[in-house]
Amino acid sequence: MRKDILEIISYAIKTADPYVSTLNELKKLPPHSGRLFVFSIGKAAVPMAKAAADYYADKIHCGLVVTKYEHTKGFSSPFFKVIEAAHPVSDENSLRAAETALKIAGTTEKDDTCLVLLSGGGSALFEKSAVSPEVQRDITKKLLARGAAIDDINAVRRSISLVKGGKFSEALYPAKVITVALSDVLSNDKSVIASGITALETTTHRQLVATAEKYLPEYSGLICDIAEKRTKNPVNDGGYFIIGDINTLCAAAEKKAATLGYEVTSLSRSLCGEAREETVRLIAEIPEAKGKHAYIAGGETTVTLKGSGLGGRNQEMALAAAIALKGKEGIVFACAGSDGTDGPTDAAGGIADGESFFRIERGGVNPVDALNNNDSYHALKLGGDLLVTGPTGTNVNDLVVILTDY
Repeated sequence: MRKDILEIISYAIKTADPYVSTLNELKKLPPHSGRLFVFSIGKAAVPMAKAAADYYADKIHCGLVVTKYEHTKGFSSPFFKVIEAAHPVSDENSLRAAETALKIAGTTEKDDTCLVLLSGGGSALFEKSAVSPEVQRDITKKLLARGAAIDDINAVRRSISLVKGGKFSEALYPAKVITVALSDVLSNDKSVIASGITALETTTHRQLVATAEKYLPEYSGLICDIAEKRTKNPVNDGGYFIIGDINTLCAAAEKKAATLGYEVTSLSRSLCGEAREETVRLIAEIPEAKGKHAYIAGGETTVTLKGSGLGGRNQEMALAAAIALKGKEGIVFACAGSDGTDGPTDAAGGIADGESFFRIERGGVNPVDALNNNDSYHALKLGGDLLVTGPTGTNVNDLVVILTDY
């Protein structure tokens, strides 16, 4: 079952390949007029840019790729400038990326077309803020550490940004802006994907105030003051097209599990909440039915940091599963980020079975203590239960697969 579960996850991630889906969408777009500008931003920026380069070739007047460190994979093109930046907290290259894009935006004209290729991670990778870089990074770190949901995190990011919440589309005016997006947002809300750099803001001032006061009381006054001063400028919207999401990922996992002989049950595709709590809840729902069964879920949980360890939300789920499955036979649990990176680590997630707890223990670590210290990475590594894929070139949330054979 461990072999099967890894095969299911690998197949699902490959099915969510953004190169193919981007290329198929570009073929549907009407011919553009004037000059063509292409901005590809996010963890899947390289394969999406490759699709544009292959389809449009020398018709591209100017192109920019902004992606995470080590996600370029040797990509080079005469049509694109490439900038790597930090995730999940912006750095100086995130600022350089946004400033470069804004400089290019200043050269666009009425008959031009701007193709914006978006994928998850764009919120951190592409940023120019109304506050200092130090304050912007501190705000992001606090939101992450305090367990804020991704929608709340991005609402705050948009409020203090000079490129998010539709502001980049405003900067590109009067050129037409066409957006093609790979969604890592459960609701597929355009204003949340990459913090909506080409989408109108949907968060009300009242909602923003409530979020700021809940998670950032020390910055709530500053955030609300910036939001109140926001002015909206015209945009030339040429359409917004979503080419893949969590449904793509889960459907592929279910298909592969079925071909391996498992009876498939689809669980939630909007998984959220505290990682360890969601793990316990999911496992409690699994019946001890005879035969081979696969249970598939997808979404994006959160972790409220209380310790000083290393890990990510998927690794935290896997470690919680190792504790919940202690000594049990006939069941395997695995979860992974489709982008191949989970938290500030080289792992995509983890895998756990009834022996995982004891393997970690034999390595000299108490799994419960490790979970309380948010140190899932080192615990899972001791047990040989880390799931490492490397950067995958896609990003459509997280996948959870549970296999049973009683």
